[in-house]
Amino acid sequence: MPDVHTLIMIAHRRLHAPLVKLVNRERRVFETYRLLSTTETGTVLERETGLEVTSVFPAKKGGDIQLCGLVCSNTIAAVYFLRDPLKQAGDEPDITPFYRACDLNNVPLATNLVSAVAVTHWLGRKLGGAP
Repeated sequence: MPDVHTLIMIAHRRLHAPLVKLVNRERRVFETYRLLSTTETGTVLERETGLEVTSVFPAKKGGDIQLCGLVCSNTIAAVYFLRDPLKQAGDEPDITPFYRACDLNNVPLATNLVSAVAVTHWLGRKLGGAP
């Protein structure tokens, strides 16, 4: 089985701040993984956390689809896709393909802050205790 040390990090605009807060609070977990993101989320995460984030295309140019394809490669440990179910703008990434890709490949998918905390705790278990 491949060594999975990559996380996909995406958030709709309104949820960038909670994602940044989680990453900063659980930094010791996130700094042990390679972080991939769309340009929008990646720029915010790098600026606000100081962690290196590899960004692909913006969501409006298919960056979310690029990342979704990677879920099928057995190299992704988890996907963080914090979505705004009430105010999703038309130019924000679509989560629908991630549901299928993550389910088919047994990749954890965090879609809200509570599930993101749970996935982070699960990822941190190898670091010598709960994050």
